[in-house]
Amino acid sequence: MNILDYMNNISTQIFARGENIFKEGDPPDGTMYFIFQGLFAVTKKNPDGMVEVITELGPGDFFGELALLSRRPRSMTVTVISSKARTGILRQELLEKLARVNADFLYVLLRSTVQKLHRAEERLLSVNEEIQEAERVLRGK
Repeated sequence: MNILDYMNNISTQIFARGENIFKEGDPPDGTMYFIFQGLFAVTKKNPDGMVEVITELGPGDFFGELALLSRRPRSMTVTVISSKARTGILRQELLEKLARVNADFLYVLLRSTVQKLHRAEERLLSVNEEIQEAERVLRGK
């Protein structure tokens, strides 16, 4: 089952190419987003200040759940890269209501979020290996 199956009666919003939905470091605003149409780039600044594309998201994907659940600042920037995009907006109150009445919804949300965290962990391991290899090369080994 896709998470969009639960999103029949939520508000939607249209965005244009280049619009930021939110930026890295923005305070949480009690919302997460479900993509109905369009493509989005998820980016993060690396320690050197360079912006790195982490992933691209499209219809059926969602984002913003970590800030919604943790109430911590946004960890990445999400920008529209298609000519237009349409998202569903799930606010804290509706999430809590869905959580009380539909365990399947929570399971799908949790499973998808854990998969994202696993991909992030794999990326961190890969970057760490690249750093170690670069250090070996610099040391002449």
